[in-house]
Amino acid sequence: MTKLGQLLVDLGKDAKVHDAYVADPKKVMADYGLTDEEIEAMLAKDLDAVRRLSGIDELESNGVVSAHEDR
Repeated sequence: MTKLGQLLVDLGKDAKVHDAYVADPKKVMADYGLTDEEIEAMLAKDLDAVRRLSGIDELESNGVVSAHEDR
């Protein structure tokens, strides 16, 4: 699994990772060792790029993903 893929899994199952991501997504992504391209895709909420870069073929937008939108 890619580092981005692991982050996505952890965001969905680990409340501490989720809360840290909501507070400072760039820090969490840096802590996971994501590339600049992966970080850019996540910040842009570019689902096609996130799907391609993460290697998660069945990734779909859902409530968990939309929960990370800036308010």
